[in-house]
Amino acid sequence: MSSNHSDASAPPPEAEPGAQVTEDVRPENEAPEASGPKETAAEAAGEPMPASDGAATDVAHLIAQVDAERATAAEYLAQWQRTAADFSNFKRRNEQERAEMAKLFNASLVGQLLPVLDNFERALAAVPPDLADHAWIAGITLTEKQLRSALEKEGLSAIDAQGQPFDPTLHEAVAHEVSADHEDDTVIEEFQKGYKLHDRVLRPAMVKVSKRS
Repeated sequence: MSSNHSDASAPPPEAEPGAQVTEDVRPENEAPEASGPKETAAEAAGEPMPASDGAATDVAHLIAQVDAERATAAEYLAQWQRTAADFSNFKRRNEQERAEMAKLFNASLVGQLLPVLDNFERALAAVPPDLADHAWIAGITLTEKQLRSALEKEGLSAIDAQGQPFDPTLHEAVAHEVSADHEDDTVIEEFQKGYKLHDRVLRPAMVKVSKRS
């Protein structure tokens, strides 16, 4: 009886003449080679790979950019420091000008009050001894002390003149007198008290000065 099924145990067909047969001959237990780029010995040892010319150019460009940014930052810092110094100088000058303006204002105000202080002194000096204990005299005396105290708090001080050597920056000589009892150019009498406001002469003292001959 004939069968159309091929025999499973039939030998493989013979290769055609001229065809090459490649057998995969691999030792037992050897894994197939992995696909992809192979790791070099330098990479396996962890050594840095030499940079290519393009990478070196990029690094040099980045270094140049960093240096340029540092120079720009240093310039901005210098400009800020100059601006801060200019502002500090402006602030100091402004404060000095304000202080000078305040001194000038005080000098003008105190100078206008000096004649009032002079009148109080003249009035108290002219009080008769028998009226010195009256209440209204005590009131005038208290008012004069309050005015003088307020002006002294603003920096007013009297110029010492009597018996002092004549100083043209502090005294104004309105009279001279020959005196054998005093040294030459000595203040022997004060006609009007002089005052200073802080270290500035507000009004020189009007005085009489001695001379030997």
